[in-house]
Amino acid sequence: MGWQDRSYYRDSRQGAGNPLMWLLVGSVPLFTAFGIRVRAHAWLLISMVLILLLGWGTGSMPFLDRVISSAALFGIVLLHEFGHCFAARRVGGTADEIIMHPLGGVALAQPPRRPWPTFVTVAGGPLVNVAICALTATLLYAFFHQAPWNPLNPGFPIDLTSPEIHHFDTWGRWVWWTHATSWLLLAFNLLPIYPLDGGQIAQTAFWPKYGYYRSMNYSCVVGMVVSALAGLFALATFHLILGLMAGLAFYYCLTMRRHLLAEGPWAFQEEDGIDYSASLFNPEPDAPKHKKLNKRLIRKAQKREEEELAEQERVDRILAKVSAHGMHSLTWWEKRTLHKATERQRKRDLELKEEMTRKGF
Repeated sequence: MGWQDRSYYRDSRQGAGNPLMWLLVGSVPLFTAFGIRVRAHAWLLISMVLILLLGWGTGSMPFLDRVISSAALFGIVLLHEFGHCFAARRVGGTADEIIMHPLGGVALAQPPRRPWPTFVTVAGGPLVNVAICALTATLLYAFFHQAPWNPLNPGFPIDLTSPEIHHFDTWGRWVWWTHATSWLLLAFNLLPIYPLDGGQIAQTAFWPKYGYYRSMNYSCVVGMVVSALAGLFALATFHLILGLMAGLAFYYCLTMRRHLLAEGPWAFQEEDGIDYSASLFNPEPDAPKHKKLNKRLIRKAQKREEEELAEQERVDRILAKVSAHGMHSLTWWEKRTLHKATERQRKRDLELKEEMTRKGF
């Protein structure tokens, strides 16, 4: 059994034996649909209890509106993440799990590592929000002659003292909350701040010209600039929540860029790029017109070999940490490095098997 197939790599039950650790990283399975497992993060359950029972963060909002808004938020975010998953499968990728968090969701979708499939996968989520907003806005305008267009201050679409209030209380309130929530999430999610969808779309725009590694660097810089501007706006308007989110976004982009610079391009190679080491299996010493080209490919293959050795050393350190402290002790970056190393190793094994089959071994 290879290290990439061992149970401690595939086990996602982090910190199962520690209740405090479960509150930080634990999750609860909800259901499975279309082959996609849906799990709820522990903090999502805690925040739902605080909102519904104690009115946490909702001020004097009536209990009915707290229930409707929470249900609308959960449903819209879930549909948004399903949009990512279906888009990833459409372009030949994989998607098998969604984790719902208090501030949104995470679709564990893996499209082919190319700009266009990645763009389609990222855009699949916002397109779901666009469809929801179009449908709910049409209903609100058709029955109440208004629809909330300002995502920061939607307001109720009708006067609560009007004769139509009984219609609004029965179903219009649900439609309004769905529209307002989806519209706010769409506007926020399209900000060019990584890892929001807008930031990932910006990264795919840089990718074809500058490559994956540099595009990630550029998207982090753009995200820090936009986060700083949002923070200044929050200070000017005394908007505490916006300021907090801007600070967290700036810190995330800064941390990711520092990690990119520390790891170097070798840790973020395009998996679908050219395998320069393949030239070593079929050298052509008798072709003088390709002499310079072969030397260049050999140098790149040697560099690739050095990068693989450095990657193996890093993986060995991560595995030693897992052996000593458990899988839950790894950071997000260490888990990502382990996952990417696993995928590259499987690809190399497959290529070697195909090469041996072709030569008749």
